[in-house]
Amino acid sequence: MAEWKSLPDGIASDIRHLAVELRALKDAAGLSLARLAERTRYSKSSWERYLNGKALPPQHAVISLGKLADADPARLMALWELANTAWHGHDDHDVPVAAAVRPAPEPSAQPAEDTPEAPDTAEAPDAPEAAPDGPVGAHLRGRPKWAVILSCGVLMAAGGVFVALHRTAGPRDTTDPAGTSTRQLDVACFADSCTGKDPKQSGCGDPWTAALTRRGRIYIELRYSDACKAAWARISWAHPGDIAQVVGPGARTFEGTVHYDTDNYSAMVAAASPSAARACALLTNGVRFCTGPGGTQHLTEAPNPPTPTP
Repeated sequence: MAEWKSLPDGIASDIRHLAVELRALKDAAGLSLARLAERTRYSKSSWERYLNGKALPPQHAVISLGKLADADPARLMALWELANTAWHGHDDHDVPVAAAVRPAPEPSAQPAEDTPEAPDTAEAPDAPEAAPDGPVGAHLRGRPKWAVILSCGVLMAAGGVFVALHRTAGPRDTTDPAGTSTRQLDVACFADSCTGKDPKQSGCGDPWTAALTRRGRIYIELRYSDACKAAWARISWAHPGDIAQVVGPGARTFEGTVHYDTDNYSAMVAAASPSAARACALLTNGVRFCTGPGGTQHLTEAPNPPTPTP
């Protein structure tokens, strides 16, 4: 394998240890950067940043490389947790890990959701907190049972900007597959720090359906992200005024109301596993129906709702 570049001076030792470990795994697997990008959802340039200490790899990227090299997942997760803590110890979360030698932050881009792979882009921005009357209505009830695991960066977008993006991209929690070829999965929150945030804007780009039910033609799904350790509800084939509601640990609840389309999704709740949450639909006719707790099987998603006619 080609000789590695020296890691930048000034990066935290825990981040350095993770980068060195990932380099060793890449060499052990005998993969070039191009081949590594083909085998994972992360682009060649993203891996170049991760392996050279320029950016912190997402947890899912570490897991993916570990599987390719048959590494001990428990050891890798321990290294990642230490590196992630060191990363979030910086005051400015938009500055790359090697901030001491790279003073300018990398540009940001929107993350990808539900895509098999995501080629090169810059790092994803933090997400805006969903406002009660916004596209993702958040109504807090109860308190969480478990403490904050990791913190994340400050919020970056105002509500009006989010509404504009929301109307452009559509209310579903996944991006158009045709537009994901230039996007990259980089989560902006983890576990408790995802609570109340929008999954699409937070880079939780590996969602899958952990529970699903329907009443008539209306579907309600419990969506889950392993990378973010968070869950949310998504309603499809609904009517304006219908609500998607997620119920998490400690009965913490967030809602998303269908405003102008036929579907929408709620903000997230922290969930160590899909079984810690369930999704409910609250219809304008007073009917309420819910899924059971999420399971471990990746279920087939609800079909895309029809596009409303002008």
